[in-house]
Amino acid sequence: ISLCVGCGNQIHDQYILRVSPDLEWHAACLKCAECNQYLDETCTCFVRDGKTYCKRDYIRLYGIKCAKCSIGFSKNDFVMRARAKVYHIECFRCVACSRQLIPGDEFALREDGLFCRADH
Repeated sequence: ISLCVGCGNQIHDQYILRVSPDLEWHAACLKCAECNQYLDETCTCFVRDGKTYCKRDYIRLYGIKCAKCSIGFSKNDFVMRARAKVYHIECFRCVACSRQLIPGDEFALREDGLFCRADH
């Protein structure tokens, strides 16, 4: 007999929701740990540290964020990378003069941000 991760009670229902091999829920108990939206077969579900999340909250909490503005990326965003950091293309600017840096530009990546060739 399975125990529901959500409520702790035994699952006697005809249908159980198994999110991973060791995590099972009553259909009525599976919801996002952040927004309490019920999660069913119509939505994407993510699990982290034993908690379940809807796609929106999982990406907001754990997704890659821009190194400049700290906002996450959508699938249509163009990005620039510098070492392990990722930036929206419009955020990829010199912190000293605000000039937008484009592919091919020389720049320096320091702890306090990106610097164009003239300012580093």
